[in-house]
Amino acid sequence: MQVSRHYVLIVLVCAAVLAAGCTQQASVQPQAPTTAGTPAKTSATADTATLVPQFDAYAEKTFSQSGVVGMAVAIVRDDKVIYLRTFGVKNVTTNEPVGPDTRFQLASISKSVTGTMIAEMVGNGELSWDDTIVSVNPAFRLSDPYVTQHVTFRDLLSHRSGLPEYGADDLQNDLKYSRQEIMDRLPYLGLGGFRSSYAYSNIGITIAGVTAAMKAGKPYEDLVAERIFIPAGMYNTSARFSDFTASPDRVELYPMHEGTPVAGPPVDDDINSPAGGVSSTINDMVRYARFQANGGSLDGKQVVNASALKESHTPQFIRSYSGTGMMGSGMGWNTFLDGGRSRIEKDGMFSQGTATIITVWPEEKMALVVLTNKFPEGNVVAGSLSNAWNDLYYNGRIGKDWYAVAQQELQAWFDTHFPEPVQKPVNPQPPRDLKYYTGSYTQDYYGTARVVEESGKLQVYPPGHSTTPFALLPYDGDTFSEEISGILVKFSAGTSAHATGVWFTRYEAPGRSGAFTRASA
Repeated sequence: MQVSRHYVLIVLVCAAVLAAGCTQQASVQPQAPTTAGTPAKTSATADTATLVPQFDAYAEKTFSQSGVVGMAVAIVRDDKVIYLRTFGVKNVTTNEPVGPDTRFQLASISKSVTGTMIAEMVGNGELSWDDTIVSVNPAFRLSDPYVTQHVTFRDLLSHRSGLPEYGADDLQNDLKYSRQEIMDRLPYLGLGGFRSSYAYSNIGITIAGVTAAMKAGKPYEDLVAERIFIPAGMYNTSARFSDFTASPDRVELYPMHEGTPVAGPPVDDDINSPAGGVSSTINDMVRYARFQANGGSLDGKQVVNASALKESHTPQFIRSYSGTGMMGSGMGWNTFLDGGRSRIEKDGMFSQGTATIITVWPEEKMALVVLTNKFPEGNVVAGSLSNAWNDLYYNGRIGKDWYAVAQQELQAWFDTHFPEPVQKPVNPQPPRDLKYYTGSYTQDYYGTARVVEESGKLQVYPPGHSTTPFALLPYDGDTFSEEISGILVKFSAGTSAHATGVWFTRYEAPGRSGAFTRASA
């Protein structure tokens, strides 16, 4: 999942509302059509014939109450499509309905695609899961020499490499560094426990995908098309952003917004394409789901070696365990064991307006796909539909209000990742003359930031290639707050005529520090 800090500002402004439950439908009521799209197509097997109509009714109800703009849903079982339906519109301005060949951005479902591509290479003997990255790319470096020499495709794809949660995402999203520039900064990114801890890493998946492509001697975007999309007949699927924007039949993206939905820009995730850059249609994702649920076989052709694909579906790291269940991390997938029943899953999210999920029940040869173009409501709908089908299939009924459960889980995620802004002090001290704070401040990981005085305010020009400054307001003495978000910025006082350093709260995260040292006046 990728959350752009640009859109985090929207979340922070709404923090007080969120704390009261703004993920509730009563607080977020976009006025999009709710039943446009295409009618449900079903071809139920004997054991699902009575379940599909119940699921269709639940899907329509859930979509209608959610505020999601457009959605596509499919279920496959025993290599047959037993349900396919599209809902709503791809654009609220044109009111064009979503169709089965309408393209959506998949976000982090792309990670499963990369794991599958590498499984194809493992299956034909080009790679081993346990090949080290440096054996393919001797120039590869991390901050720990031991990890540099020993980290493997298996480690990166299962998020057990020690790379910190969302490490290096800020270099791409906020600071606009290129893929190579990000790779060059990885030696300055602190690591967690190697093979002893789980931390969700977009850059880790990208390293795996790009390194596998290096082994094959071609760009990742070409390789994944050659090995997966074309053999599977997924001709409306691509790992290039330009192919999404050029498509005449694609959705607009709708980020968090009170009232009538307002489209935002699509997400250019080319830098992290192996982790989030794939776009596809529900028709193509049906083909993807079919071979994932059928041992790599599709229409009598083995797209991916069955043994290698199964290994990618197998937990490589156990994240949690109880007496009745287990959650783990496969290679590009989340893995679950509930009461002896296994399933794998990958969801995707862009805060700019994408929420998706694919769930596979390998033992049942069954899979479900949900694609939406709305955040955060799409997350709630996608998760609740997956759980509802799981309930129906195994229990014959929907035994829980999964929509409410998904709302609560999303709210908890917001509370963890986007806490409310700090409150202003009661008796703040005034700042010094603003020239005391101006100058360039630097560090190895982020680069150099400039603080200047413009029109009586401090403006920060971030490191990297971002051209958008952010203004600072006096908060308390040498501490300022970002004008829009309220996030704190603290300058270090020295005995000289200038501050000696600055600490940006926005840049403080696992493996990297928000502390910068003065480089020049």
